[in-house]
Amino acid sequence: MTNSWVKRLEEQFGSDVIKWQPSLLKKMSRDSFWYSPVLKEKLSSHYAECVARPRGEMELRGLLSFAAKERIPISTRGGGTGNYGQIVPLNGGIMIDTTKLNSILEIKEGTGRFQAGVKMGQLERKLAGTGQELRFFPSTYQQSTLAGFIAGGTGGIGSINYGTLWDEGNVLELTVLTMEEQPKRLTINGEELKRYIHNYGLSGIMVEVVLSLASKREWENLCFQFNTDRQAYIFAEIAALDSDIHKRLISVCEAGLAQVFSPLKEIIEPGKATVFVMAAPDSCKLLTELADELGGDDIEAFGAFLYKKKQNLSHFTWNHVTLWWLKDHPGDTYLQARFSPDRYLRQIELLKKQFPGELLVHLEWIKAGGIIVPTSQTVIRYQNERRLHEIMDAFEEAGVRVSNPHTYVLEEGGKDDWVEMILEAKRENDPYHLLNPGKTNRMRAGTTAGKEE
Repeated sequence: MTNSWVKRLEEQFGSDVIKWQPSLLKKMSRDSFWYSPVLKEKLSSHYAECVARPRGEMELRGLLSFAAKERIPISTRGGGTGNYGQIVPLNGGIMIDTTKLNSILEIKEGTGRFQAGVKMGQLERKLAGTGQELRFFPSTYQQSTLAGFIAGGTGGIGSINYGTLWDEGNVLELTVLTMEEQPKRLTINGEELKRYIHNYGLSGIMVEVVLSLASKREWENLCFQFNTDRQAYIFAEIAALDSDIHKRLISVCEAGLAQVFSPLKEIIEPGKATVFVMAAPDSCKLLTELADELGGDDIEAFGAFLYKKKQNLSHFTWNHVTLWWLKDHPGDTYLQARFSPDRYLRQIELLKKQFPGELLVHLEWIKAGGIIVPTSQTVIRYQNERRLHEIMDAFEEAGVRVSNPHTYVLEEGGKDDWVEMILEAKRENDPYHLLNPGKTNRMRAGTTAGKEE
């Protein structure tokens, strides 16, 4: 039965904005949490009670004001491409779809101002006409919205040059609405940005973003194959650290893992470890020579093959690797981890010996805090939750930092450097604890729709 407040909400904002069809509620209350068997069991039964699609900032402000007065929980979503259940409404309430807030407000040399719901693929195409490009973007960029990425992401293609969302100079300014009866419009910059990046929508609703942009370059898509995983790892490390090699992406899959890339099966040899590189044309020869020195092979005309097959290299990197694996092995899962740049080979060897046949290593080389490091979306042959935690514990004992993708709780995810700052902002901006309640253990879980605490 539809809550009375839903009907009043529709009367105020209209049926073009407020929707509550069961199939839509189910679809809009989901992200890709099903990558995790743990989250799939915990989150599959949670839905919003209605979906709101504001057509502008003033309409969004009105929705937040209504919800604050009625003490109704609010969750927000962009493209819904996250993996941790960040957007899943644990307490019902209103799901705000931000995708109509998608204006490109201003593009200048080196910077741009954009509304929260603009899709990053659209943005990359628009920037190309100005001779610029995004500094980095997730592999899901065709569907990901800008604010969704900032509220739930970390880095992506291009992070080998520019680092992560937290690194200074990538996100320049945010405009945020507070969750109050009279929402405030806050302008956030400098150190205060850490209160809103990777915040799961807990500390405020982003409406505008100012980003630093990069000058546009031409990029070639390359694929190298190696007889051993170690050869592939060393090739990728040397290429990542060599400043004379201009690159946007270095992605490594151990032997066998890339065999699930069905569009590429006819050119990737079975039993070979693979390295995908997105490089500037002036660096392709250097990469081919390096691969040859290390016993690797360059798959010639790889870029032309992708073009012919209408494939994008990004869809075989980052967590898309996990997605391809799960298509063939739906019972498995993954871990997000950061290996030590000076001993990652020993760490991999130790973990593979400890869990034979249970780990398939996939590395992405990025810059984090100014240091080039190997991050990983390691595929796990899933047995049960207890075994999964044993593997995570072993990673940590080996000195590998785990960002746990099997929890929807902010401070349990491993990116907790600024959790206290996020929660401080939440206390200031969300006095009734209505923003995405239940996603933090350090504050009260929130409200049930329509009822005060």
